[in-house]
Amino acid sequence: MSRPWIEFIFAQKIGWQAGLYGGSRDGVYSKILSIDEEAGDASVIIKYPPGWSHESKKAVLADEEFYVLDGSLKINNQIYKQDSYANLPGGYPRDHFSSQEGCVALTFFSAKPILGDADSFDDSELITYINTLDMKWDSASNDPALDWMGNKRKVLKWDKEFDQQGTFIFSTPPHIYPNNWLCPTLTHPCAEETFIISGSYIGPCGKMSKGAYFWRPEYKPHGPFGTREGAFSLIRFKYGKHINIWGEEQIKYSFNANYDPILPDHLKQYGDLEFEGGESY
Repeated sequence: MSRPWIEFIFAQKIGWQAGLYGGSRDGVYSKILSIDEEAGDASVIIKYPPGWSHESKKAVLADEEFYVLDGSLKINNQIYKQDSYANLPGGYPRDHFSSQEGCVALTFFSAKPILGDADSFDDSELITYINTLDMKWDSASNDPALDWMGNKRKVLKWDKEFDQQGTFIFSTPPHIYPNNWLCPTLTHPCAEETFIISGSYIGPCGKMSKGAYFWRPEYKPHGPFGTREGAFSLIRFKYGKHINIWGEEQIKYSFNANYDPILPDHLKQYGDLEFEGGESY
């Protein structure tokens, strides 16, 4: 089993649920954006209320990757504020875990986050802390067809298995593409997921603004995408090599595409109307 195709859902439409799937984090609230029900890996948003704390010698037995959208977290002696990132391997000890002011974190688990003994962990996968505001933008591209766009990225986690950027934040400047531009679609032999942090993209399924999320399985055609105002997003490539495979047919781009999402049955109730703006996730 794998995750269903979601393109795209607004996180603001999904209601908060008490706790976290797997039962490992009492007192928080969460939204599951996508999940492999069989393997247990998932992408979620977790909300930590002000004053939340968790004291335990147990560890999460799954890799936990997170990006702070709002507020702050403290794990051991490290404070994670807005726009900070970490990748904590399964078994990583957390002697202290709290949020004084509250926090909203975009979080990715490699398996169901159950608790177990903190005996050992893969320290080669440990990324204790990154303040993304301190990083420089990289404009390098592995596809000359995209060089003219002016996209920039900050790589947060390198995928060692496929020797590629695995998790990164992505900045797209305004006015890509012009209206009525002709461009082919793209496919990749890997899954791709994106969460819009600010700004917007406009594509065949409509306008993705703050809080929009998609999980696109491998070999699903997509695009072209453009933006008037620019966009800032977090992207992950998973379960395969990221290669751009361009289609042969030239597609006319439009800034006026209506919201027409591709959603699995359990999310179709949230696909009725486009969501504009909104300060919370």
